[in-house]
Amino acid sequence: MRRIYLLIMILCGSCLFLQAQSHLRFASAFTDNLVFQQKSQVKVWGYASPRSSLRVIASWNEREEIVKADTSGKWMIELTTPAGSYQTYELSIADSEQTVVLKNICVGEVWFCSGQSNMEMIMRNDPQWRLYVDNANEEIAAADYPAIRFITIQRNESFTALDEVLTEGWQVCSPQTVGGLSAVGYYFARKLLSSLDVPVGLVVDAYGGSPIQSWIPYAETLKPLYKAEHETLQEAVEKGKEKPEYNMLSSLYNAMVHPLIDYKIRGWLWYQGEANVGDAGRYVSMMKDLVNSWRKRWKAKLPFYYVQIAPFQYPGYQKEKWAELAEAQFVALQTISNAGMVVTADLGDSTNIHPGKKKPVGERLALIALSDTYHQKIKCQSPALKRLVLEQGKLRAEFDFAYNGLRLEGDYHEFEISSDGMTYYKATVEIKDSYVWLSSPKVPSPCYVRYGWRDTCVSTLYNSENLPLGPFKASIDI
Repeated sequence: MRRIYLLIMILCGSCLFLQAQSHLRFASAFTDNLVFQQKSQVKVWGYASPRSSLRVIASWNEREEIVKADTSGKWMIELTTPAGSYQTYELSIADSEQTVVLKNICVGEVWFCSGQSNMEMIMRNDPQWRLYVDNANEEIAAADYPAIRFITIQRNESFTALDEVLTEGWQVCSPQTVGGLSAVGYYFARKLLSSLDVPVGLVVDAYGGSPIQSWIPYAETLKPLYKAEHETLQEAVEKGKEKPEYNMLSSLYNAMVHPLIDYKIRGWLWYQGEANVGDAGRYVSMMKDLVNSWRKRWKAKLPFYYVQIAPFQYPGYQKEKWAELAEAQFVALQTISNAGMVVTADLGDSTNIHPGKKKPVGERLALIALSDTYHQKIKCQSPALKRLVLEQGKLRAEFDFAYNGLRLEGDYHEFEISSDGMTYYKATVEIKDSYVWLSSPKVPSPCYVRYGWRDTCVSTLYNSENLPLGPFKASIDI
C-alpha cells in the first residue's frame, strides 16, 4: 500500500513539475553575474513550453542559435565560449512571446568546491557555532574583487536525483557579499585571480557534517562496501520518510550535485573527512568511488584537489583516530590520478574542529592548481617520506619534495621511534638537506618511525617552500 501511495505522489509531483516549466526560464544555476568556463563548449539549459522553438544569443559572438524544448519543456544548448577576460556579456533566450536575459556574465575559470563544514565555512564569523576565520573583518573590508564570482548551493537532500538545485544565484565578490562566501574558496580564487588575470567562478556545494558516502551516486554503491548504508537507507524508505538525512547514502549527490553535472568546470576542490574519522579502513575505496563517479558524470577526467583534514581532539569513538583518516587521504593520493592534496597538519586547533587558518588552505590549493592544471613552474608539494634505513643505530629518513632543504620551526617536533612498532619514544632529530636522522637512547635498534600520530598533532617540519610534513607511520622495510 505504501509503495502505491509513493508512486501516486511521484506521478503527481511530475505533473506539477511539468506545469511549472510552461514559462520560459534558465535553470537555477544560470543567473546574472555567472562565470562560464573559458575556451570551452559549455552547456546551458532551462525550461519552456513543451516542444517550443527558442532563440539563443550570446553577446560575445551575437550569433543566433535555435534550440527546441522537449516534451517535458526542458531545453539544452551548447555554446562556444571565448578566452577569459574582464569584459562582461549577456545571454538571452526568447520564444514567440518573451525574452529572458542574463546580464553581467564573465568568462574565466570555474571551480567546484565541495565537502563538509570546513569548505562550507564562510568568511563572516559566527560566534554561535564558534566559526572564526583569522582576520575576517580586515579581509572582508578589503574584498573588492568584481572578477571573483560565486554561487552557493543551499543544503538539500533527496532519495532520487533531482533536476534543480536550491540557490539564490551568482554573486559578485565585494565587501558586502564576501561574508557569505566559503573562506577556503575565497582565498583559492583570490590567488588564482592574481596569477591568471582572468575571472574566477566558484560553485560552492558543501554540507556541514556530511560523510563522503552522501556525495557518491547510488549506482556506484551497489557493492558490499556500502552494506550498512544501504540498510539505513532502506529503513528510511520503509518508514515513509519524505527525505533522507544528510548523512545517508547518495542523499547529497542526488540533491546538490546531480543537477549540476552538465555545468562546465575546470576541476573540483574537496575538503571533507572529519565525519569519516573512525572509518579510515574504507575511506580510500570510497574516495576512489567518489572521484571516478564524478568524472564519469561530468564526462571528463578533471583534476581533483583536496585537503587533508587538520588535527583536532576528537571525542568518543573517533578519539585518536585522526591520523588514520589523514593517512588514508595520503594513500588515496597514490591511487587517484590527476589529483593533489594539501597538508594542514600545521593549521589545526585541538579545541575547534573548524580551525580559523583558512587563508593558507585556500592558497595551498591554488598552488597545486597553478602548478598541475595551469602548468606554472611552482613548487607546491609537501614533504613526503621516500626512504627509511637504519644507519649506525639511527634511522635515516629521506624525503621527497624537500626542494632546497627541510627545517624545523622551533625546537618542538612530532617524530617518535620504536623497536617493536608498539611502544614509541620521542626521537632526537638531526636535519640536513632532505634527510632527517632519528635516534633515542631508549631505542638502541630503531625499526619504526611515526610522525604526528595523535589528534593534537602540530607539524613543525617544513620544506623550503614553507609546506609542512603530514602524519605518517613507516618501518625500515618500506
